[in-house]
Amino acid sequence: MKIANAQIDSYIQRIAQEKIAGCLVFGPEASVVNYRFNLIAKNITPDLTDPFLVTHISKERLSEDKAILGDEFYSFPMLGGRKLIIIKESDAACSAALKMIFEDREYHKKSENFILIQAGDLDKSSSLRKMCEENLNFAAIACYEDDERVIKKIILDELARRQVKSSSQVIEFLCQKLGKNRQIINLEIEKIALFLGDKKELTLDEVSKINGYEGEESVEEFVINFVSGKLDIAANQVERLINQGIEPILIIRFLSNYLQKLYQAKCEMEFSGLDFEGAVRNQKLFFKTEIEFKKHLRTVSLNFLTQNLQRIFEVEAKIKTFPFSSRLVFIDFVQNFKVF
Repeated sequence: MKIANAQIDSYIQRIAQEKIAGCLVFGPEASVVNYRFNLIAKNITPDLTDPFLVTHISKERLSEDKAILGDEFYSFPMLGGRKLIIIKESDAACSAALKMIFEDREYHKKSENFILIQAGDLDKSSSLRKMCEENLNFAAIACYEDDERVIKKIILDELARRQVKSSSQVIEFLCQKLGKNRQIINLEIEKIALFLGDKKELTLDEVSKINGYEGEESVEEFVINFVSGKLDIAANQVERLINQGIEPILIIRFLSNYLQKLYQAKCEMEFSGLDFEGAVRNQKLFFKTEIEFKKHLRTVSLNFLTQNLQRIFEVEAKIKTFPFSSRLVFIDFVQNFKVF
């Protein structure tokens, strides 16, 4: 059963009450997959350390004995309750094991247990994906990169849940600083709430101090220097940013986001007849970025933006493919970049 993207978050909140036997969580965006996978697991079994209610099945065990998934699914927990069966390394053996269960059309009525499967990017021809999307008693949740609108809503919701008031500038600032990793966002906002204590209003000055952005190398400064062609400075900044613990994938997405805004503004001016100030205003920039953005909008070409967005896309794909060498891949990209 395919869960529509707009319904995923609300569906996960009530997933324990849904009459389903399990869920497949998959997609190219690992941070979103991990976030939703962990959220579902805790909704099914709050104590994930309970050995009677949580079972992990490795791909090696499934390869040796495909029937083990069915054995676990139809078993009764020793002390009662609903067992959570976790498979984090899905492959052909996982697909075959799940197919054996699905062959019994009444399988979902014979057990209260829950099968939770995590996978990477699965195309539409994947047998595992097709089986789960077509089975009415098993959910399939695809996870893709959150866009800026979703990230802002997550930040707003997390602050509101802790009764913290903020301004649109604060939300914009956090959106740019925290990236798109939901787990990082939750941790940072929890830190903000603890710092504020009984005070329930967050200002720009406070959020800078709380999150330690003051005095640190700024991602914005790297982006500005990179787009301005100051590559020696940008390369040194990248080294320092990564040493501060900022993931290369977050830096490159920040750069991509900035170039996309320039591209959109440029297109609105050249093809839609929008005036310069209107094109800038439509990008809803953080006020400290606007001055440099205007300079770049006047000087860079659509050809520059198009080719660099493509290069960034290729680098991001390499980083996803080779996560252990992401630092080297990104630093090499910056050091060997050619300005048009």
